[in-house]
Amino acid sequence: KLTTWRGPSALVGAMSPSEFLSSPPVGTQIQQGKSSSSTSGARETLSGAVRATASYGATSGAAKHEDEEADLPNSQWVIFIRHAESRWNRAQADYSIVGLLSENDHGLSEDGRLQAEELRRRVRVVDKLLAVDEGDDDEDVRKDDGSLGSTTPVQWTRLLLKPDRIYSSPFTRAVCTACIGLRDLLSDERPLVLLREAREQKNIGGADSTGVAVGEEILVRVASELNKLYEGLSQQEVVMEEFRGLQVDVSSCREDWWGAMTGDEEDLIRARVAAVVGQLRRTRG
Repeated sequence: KLTTWRGPSALVGAMSPSEFLSSPPVGTQIQQGKSSSSTSGARETLSGAVRATASYGATSGAAKHEDEEADLPNSQWVIFIRHAESRWNRAQADYSIVGLLSENDHGLSEDGRLQAEELRRRVRVVDKLLAVDEGDDDEDVRKDDGSLGSTTPVQWTRLLLKPDRIYSSPFTRAVCTACIGLRDLLSDERPLVLLREAREQKNIGGADSTGVAVGEEILVRVASELNKLYEGLSQQEVVMEEFRGLQVDVSSCREDWWGAMTGDEEDLIRARVAAVVGQLRRTRG
């Protein structure tokens, strides 16, 4: 679950990796105070709630807000990619009560691993195809104010491959999807940034919406999950080496970020959605 957009760009997440590039991406164009989604699908990234945090540069005061808005481009594009199948998703499909309740923060299932790998394969394929086709350069779609105009499939695919930011929910299923599927888009200059506000909506007692790790412990958990996913497979050593080379920003998740067991209240959900959109609006390349 990540987003990518070029202008200010970002990557957040809502389309199943198995659907990626076989159908139009979830593209949300944000325009001064309103947003419109060109395709349905955004789930975990913009559902749920927590408070807006100062670490994301939240401002106070109407005048300061107006000055900040005036400095932002008129429009931005965000592409959402949904996390791959989790063990919770698999347990739901199998009507397995034990699978649903035996753990919190479910990681990827075996099929989920394959879906994330397929996402990475498709990203590599289109990257090679577009490297051959030099037309429709992404810079051509920029307006004088730096915002993005209408884009063709080739152009938005170029934007996907050159995100300014890559964000993820802190849940294990989302981080693993990003680390596997978007590995070739991540670098020291473009780290994976975990957004606490981008977590799934917390339901009463929800095992899949209850986290178990904070801060650097999240990375320890993800490393353990990846190691188990690839145990006995030929790629195991390469995958673990690639993960150790990743830069992941966990600064927004150093405290409990998954909400109370009683679930998220409506006002918190709205506050969290506003915080995510606000962070995307302030994203700079």
